Amino acid sequence: MLLLGTVSGTLACGGSESGSTTGGGAKKSDPAVEKAPEPELTQEQLLDLYDSAKTRIEAVTQISDESYASLDHDLRLVAEKSKDQALRANASLLLGSVAEQRGDRRTAISFYRQATTLLPDEAATHAVLAVALASDGQWTDAIASQWQVVERVPDDLEAWLLLGEMQIKGGDTDAATLTYTAYELRRKGLLDGLTLKREGEYVLEEADRAACAEALTPAADNGTGLALIYALDSDPSVQVRTALAGVMGEQRLLGYQKILETKLASETDKELLEALKWALDEIARDGVETAPGAVPPDLAKAVEEAAAKDEVDVGLAAKPGEPGEAKPGEPGDAKPGDAKPGDAKPGDAKPGDAKPGDAKPGDAKPGDAKPG
Repeated sequence: MLLLGTVSGTLACGGSESGSTTGGGAKKSDPAVEKAPEPELTQEQLLDLYDSAKTRIEAVTQISDESYASLDHDLRLVAEKSKDQALRANASLLLGSVAEQRGDRRTAISFYRQATTLLPDEAATHAVLAVALASDGQWTDAIASQWQVVERVPDDLEAWLLLGEMQIKGGDTDAATLTYTAYELRRKGLLDGLTLKREGEYVLEEADRAACAEALTPAADNGTGLALIYALDSDPSVQVRTALAGVMGEQRLLGYQKILETKLASETDKELLEALKWALDEIARDGVETAPGAVPPDLAKAVEEAAAKDEVDVGLAAKPGEPGEAKPGEPGDAKPGDAKPGDAKPGDAKPGDAKPGDAKPGDAKPGDAKPG
């Protein structure tokens, strides 16, 4: 840059750059420094380029400077040239992920924002951006991004919990109280959807009940645990029982051991037996005691009082539904809520699930950093 400044100054004063002009004063280009234009890639080649970059990133634990330059070049090509909005978003997410791994959070956030612009209706892109902003202490923007997640996936309990955590760390405990109340109402509605019967028949189909069970994974509290045990012992559907076993393995609560062992000795379905065994192995590996709930203790009373009213206005276009008359952890007596599992699948807001050809965001993992 200094050399360019010196040359510019000399030319401005009427001088000439030695060896760079012909007799007529025209500048002579140096073919040795001219860069040939890159060949235009087909859309299929851009997808292959993305797949190759993704594979290279996943194959190493630390990206060298040389590898970074190559990856940055390839992914930028995809993000700029692809006609597939989802592929461009995935490339942007990977670029952000690589930048974040290298400690360049500002660049990472910029690429994550680009992904949300490319696919504004996808919760996954907003979820990645929200975590990155929270990790950078930008609480106002992080909360705004996390709101985008819960609006799009209202049954994602983990998304509500993360929003509440951001609001607390951002200093807005009143908003956090409303958010945790919404979480409680969602939790109750999902329990109702899992267990509710009318005239001896389940209100929801088995696929929906299984989805309700899976959506309850973040709710590792005593009341939810008792309801899951009840459902595992009583639901006639193998699909639902398999989902419940998977949730119990994710939660790893010691209180699940007895029912899991009982079912392991009596069930015959191969997939269900594998899920039961896996859950027991997970509990044996790192079992945890049952917990009172996910709501912070200093907000628990206010949240309980608000949740008892069965409604809360947290600013969503669609409110959390009608959890009915059941108390948390008491299955079977309430009306199922509006939050049916088919409306928004639990886990859709988590980056990392989409395959590059699926036209969905989320192949890039933004890192394990939690807010704060």
